[in-house]
Amino acid sequence: MKSWAWCLGLISAVFLAGCQTDLPLADLKSHYGAPPSRFLPMDGMEVHWRDEGPGRMARSDHTSPSEATQNAPAILLLHGTGASLHTWDGWAGALSGQWRVVRLDLPGFGLTGPHPSGDYSPAATIDFLERFVDAAGMSRFAIAGNSLGGLIAWRFALRHPERVTALILIDSAGYPADLSGPGTAGLRLARTPVVSELMRWAPVRPAVRNSLEGVYGSPAKVTPDLVDRYSDLLRRPGNRAAMGERARSMSNNTQWEQIQTLRVPTLIQWGGRDEWIPLVQGERFKRDIPNSTLIVYPGLGHVPMEEDPQTTVADAIAFLRKAYGL
Repeated sequence: MKSWAWCLGLISAVFLAGCQTDLPLADLKSHYGAPPSRFLPMDGMEVHWRDEGPGRMARSDHTSPSEATQNAPAILLLHGTGASLHTWDGWAGALSGQWRVVRLDLPGFGLTGPHPSGDYSPAATIDFLERFVDAAGMSRFAIAGNSLGGLIAWRFALRHPERVTALILIDSAGYPADLSGPGTAGLRLARTPVVSELMRWAPVRPAVRNSLEGVYGSPAKVTPDLVDRYSDLLRRPGNRAAMGERARSMSNNTQWEQIQTLRVPTLIQWGGRDEWIPLVQGERFKRDIPNSTLIVYPGLGHVPMEEDPQTTVADAIAFLRKAYGL
């Protein structure tokens, strides 16, 4: 009955507030894709990414991956559902003094937009990521991932242990999910075909604000600019449809049984007030990954690296320095 109530409420919102169309891609790129952003032609998309710090690839159309400097340690940052590379702004600024920092909008999100195949399964996303890191000239690197990005990070590390030097899991997905919690109503709706179609036209901003206030441990930190960014990028042409397609591709068959075979240095960071993926899942990662470290931030929510970048990146830097022997 509750799902039908949500559906009727969404239908009412569409009719009362009017349809909300997509925003022009050129305008979004001008606002959110200015330098140091780059766009990599790949898989029929223009992948939005940023490459900062020592060892970054030269900004030349004639530069091949082999010409990228390989001496500086590198880290790849992967965002979660509904987010973009901007979620890492605070971390990138702190890390880029010593590390090569690469981040991107995954297919279906941000300025990258939908994948032509419509396949957003973890396996397909890892296939895409393999091609991306090769194109970016990244041979061995650390990976930090939040939520969905954490799932992709540990799955990539399982497939390519020879390439991953260290792993940071931040409120990571992976274990069988319980979508009955208060913070997951949007995902439940997106998985319903009729409702997900309505979501492509429904007003975005109120839903985004409500979602962010549920994601942050302190709703007071949700600023109008933050709501604008998430709302605008969700209205990138194709992203709302991709959100529904990705939600419907979700499965509890994430290969979580293999997590115990990870042998890469691992830091687990978790918001104690996470309503999307509760702390018990972080504790499970800690038990299952040998010699891993768990740090809990009692006042933070599902995106602690965005909500409190200074504290969380300081812990990440200390871990990376130890992992790299710096």
